[in-house]
Amino acid sequence: MALAMVGFGLGTSVWIWAPLALIFGGAGSLAGTVAGLFIVEAQPMKEWNNRLSWFRLAYGLGQVVGLIIAALAATQLRFGWILSAVLLATGFFLGRRQLPRLMPATPTPSGTRTKGIAALLRGKIGVFLLTWLLTMMGVQTFFNVVPLVMRDSFAVNPSTSSILFLVGAVLGTLCYPLAGSIANRTGPGAVLLVGVGATNLAFGSMAIAAMGDIPGRAVIGSIALIVAATAYSFEVVAATLMVVKIYPGPEGSAMGLLNGIIALGAVLGALVPSFLAQAFGYSALPAFACGVLVLAALAGLPLYRRSVWRGAPAAVVGSKTSPAT
Repeated sequence: MALAMVGFGLGTSVWIWAPLALIFGGAGSLAGTVAGLFIVEAQPMKEWNNRLSWFRLAYGLGQVVGLIIAALAATQLRFGWILSAVLLATGFFLGRRQLPRLMPATPTPSGTRTKGIAALLRGKIGVFLLTWLLTMMGVQTFFNVVPLVMRDSFAVNPSTSSILFLVGAVLGTLCYPLAGSIANRTGPGAVLLVGVGATNLAFGSMAIAAMGDIPGRAVIGSIALIVAATAYSFEVVAATLMVVKIYPGPEGSAMGLLNGIIALGAVLGALVPSFLAQAFGYSALPAFACGVLVLAALAGLPLYRRSVWRGAPAAVVGSKTSPAT
């Protein structure tokens, strides 16, 4: 990723940028998937909730810093790319010195793999996958085109909507430890319900306000945007805790599956706006996103009870019960 960023800073052609974007995106997905393994593979399960929450806090703070760098380097793009590359290189060398070395996963017998694949289609993991896909599809339908929805539906210009999104990202980042604390007391299902419920409330308010010329429409849309951006932290923390506890296989596969669902939701959430906006305008997107999230909340009903997660560790296999160091 650091080398790709240097290439972005020095390159001058789209034919250079395109393959670099492919390399950067692939490396970013790989890093995001592997990063969580330094917790779920190297730490006791009883510490996962807190450690994953603080991990997400660091992740969110990095996003906030990145947004700030992007704002400051808007007229000096090469400087922004090189600075970001230096930060990534620093992280690389710190990781080489300080991160624990993980043991390779034990090969899974073919029969066990077949049972694991079948398990994806039933039980808690199947319910989770459906719930998380619907959640990501609803969220990304809106987040992929935030500036356009805010401009056309609420008369909020793109620069202001970017600031509002940054405020929500900061608040959401600060909420990561809170989400982990709630998960310790009530289970991750309740955290997911809080996130989906808050996002539903935000999108529902936007949908109502976008229907007509309601007084204070811009204020309603602005507050709802902050709430939706903040609520995402609860959703992603809950999903991370859920998938590593109930996936019937190695944690690496679980984290990869989680990020794969996020990517699939982003793709579906990018396709839907193009058709809806063309037919009904961008003001229809909050209502659609709200409807999808209602379905996600209903699909996840079996996951919200604390009792569901008390027996979760016994239902999984691999190094979850004996972490590698």
